Amino acid sequence: MKKYCGILVLTLSLMYAVPGISAPAAGAENKQRTTVFLGIELIELAQNDFSNPGPDNYTFTAGFSRTLDQKTAWGMRYAGIHVELSEAHLLEPSPAYLGDFTGVTGALNVQRLYGDYYYTWDLNFLKIQPIMSVSLGYNAWNFFNSLEEESYALQTVSAGVSGRFRFTLFTYLFLEIPCLDLFAYLYKSREPEAMLGEAHIAFNPYFGVFNWIYAGVSSPLPLRR
Repeated sequence: MKKYCGILVLTLSLMYAVPGISAPAAGAENKQRTTVFLGIELIELAQNDFSNPGPDNYTFTAGFSRTLDQKTAWGMRYAGIHVELSEAHLLEPSPAYLGDFTGVTGALNVQRLYGDYYYTWDLNFLKIQPIMSVSLGYNAWNFFNSLEEESYALQTVSAGVSGRFRFTLFTYLFLEIPCLDLFAYLYKSREPEAMLGEAHIAFNPYFGVFNWIYAGVSSPLPLRR
């Protein structure tokens, strides 16, 4: 986890290192406002019933946004997901996992750096923000079939786009749903599609998509004088 604490420090440092971009402001209400946030992804943790948290089973996101004007903002975020994939999860119906996954377990590792653009509807106690993003990322899947003593490993580097809706309640609590992450492979260590005994790993050879839900806390920073 030390690595991810370092990433958080780097992310927060960028808030002050990157020059601001804004329209001319006539008052304090038009000054740039920076908000920092920290959260977790829920779907990947839920497939293991939120059990065994630790270095091999976690989700994490941290970043910042900075207003451009009263309606728009830009920002950066880092997201890290490293979760165990249980046999029960792999046996559930999925277009990516076909055939018989009895005896198969796995692990998923996704790391992303996003550049974000926000549009804001502010309803006082509730803020609604569609967020469009571009990303660079790393993805890795590992599977092991204990019945056949066969293994599968895929590592990729990707570029992608993402769309999500953020709902922020009373300034400090947020939920992002849905979060669609579409990515194309820039590099892959092997062909994604494969058979592992009777298990058919039916990954697309060119691109992939994740659907996530994030929840966390956010806090505006004091305005600079």
